[in-house]
Amino acid sequence: MRITVRWGLLSLGLLILAVGSWALAAEPAATEAARGASMDQLMPQWNLGDGWVVETVTAPVQVRGDRTQWKTQARPIQWQFAVQKYEKVINDDCYRVEVRCLEDGPSQPVTVLWIDKQSRTLRQIETQFPVAGELRTVVENYQFSSGQPAPVLTPLTALPVELPVFQGDQAKGLQTYSYQVSSGPAGTKALGELDFAYQVEQEVNKPEPDHVKGLVADSFAKDVAVQETVEVRIKGFDRQVRQLWQKGLPWPVYSDNGTTVSRLVKFNAAGGDAQQN
Repeated sequence: MRITVRWGLLSLGLLILAVGSWALAAEPAATEAARGASMDQLMPQWNLGDGWVVETVTAPVQVRGDRTQWKTQARPIQWQFAVQKYEKVINDDCYRVEVRCLEDGPSQPVTVLWIDKQSRTLRQIETQFPVAGELRTVVENYQFSSGQPAPVLTPLTALPVELPVFQGDQAKGLQTYSYQVSSGPAGTKALGELDFAYQVEQEVNKPEPDHVKGLVADSFAKDVAVQETVEVRIKGFDRQVRQLWQKGLPWPVYSDNGTTVSRLVKFNAAGGDAQQN
């Protein structure tokens, strides 16, 4: 069933349901290490069967202005991401990534991401939220009229699923992108339905190592990994997302959208050993 709702309701509904059920020969190398990996080196390399777990903490509405209280008034929730199959969004090959809440209880929400295989750009999202005791489904698709991939700010805040543009190098600094949002699956626009255009900015920097170790899970806070960590900021008209990425990992090791903080805590590569906190 296709429904149009406010962004806040989408995210709040998803959270309520989950909680309710409880870097010259030597110089170039040194310079590269100091700058961290480039964006194209950070692009996650997924295989069918890969899975990872992300832990989120969302600030209760009454304390969102006081972040010091988050850990005492909000409980961590874990989400399982799984690369399930390849599917097309119109004519583009995508990864289908399914996200499930690991809380106990029936009728947990499911979110599906369609991510472009070439650019790792988010092309479509399908999520569920509770209405009158039932799970309802909402779908959004994202188009790039210029053909230039863009970071997308989704309706969700309780489950951060933003992906940056993995092109070029962070030396480019601040970049501006645009995209269009449509309701429903791509290619099925209803008569009279409007598209919405959005502009976003992406900025890539090298964070101070001391500012990384206290944010990411212990298993991803090793000295070498921290030196290669890259900070990405994605800014839209209503919010800003800060992410920390490390080469070779499938998802940001840390993300903060102002409402929810998330950390990568476990990575199960298909056919390999698990890396976890």
